[in-house]
Amino acid sequence: MSVAVWDTYVKKRDGSVMHFDIIAPSALKDVKTIYGYGKAYLSSKNEADGKIDTGECQFCHIEEASPDMRAAIEKNGYFILEMEDVPAALPANPSRRDLVLHLRAHYARYRFANLQGKTAEELQAIIRQAGQKQ
Repeated sequence: MSVAVWDTYVKKRDGSVMHFDIIAPSALKDVKTIYGYGKAYLSSKNEADGKIDTGECQFCHIEEASPDMRAAIEKNGYFILEMEDVPAALPANPSRRDLVLHLRAHYARYRFANLQGKTAEELQAIIRQAGQKQ
């Protein structure tokens, strides 16, 4: 079974950001249905106020479904792959991965940007600059 992966970042009430993938059959093209799956997931996590639209959720890629994905899709129509929660603030000594996640989670402009090849120093400068514009 071929599935579409929708990369999703939603701000929680506490200021942190939930990062998860919405996985649905690749033939499903209705984004409102995809967003509805995300809203159902947020409701199950008591984060029902979370907004989901193109600013929080975008198509990422197509892949082959795992057995767990296939079972959930057959039962519910979709599968949620929980990633990490991204804290509101960076840790004291952030790794490059921490910096990329922080940018994607907290600055919509960089949410789906290509950050490959950027050094940790360049990412820190982008975060400083982005923070000044808010």
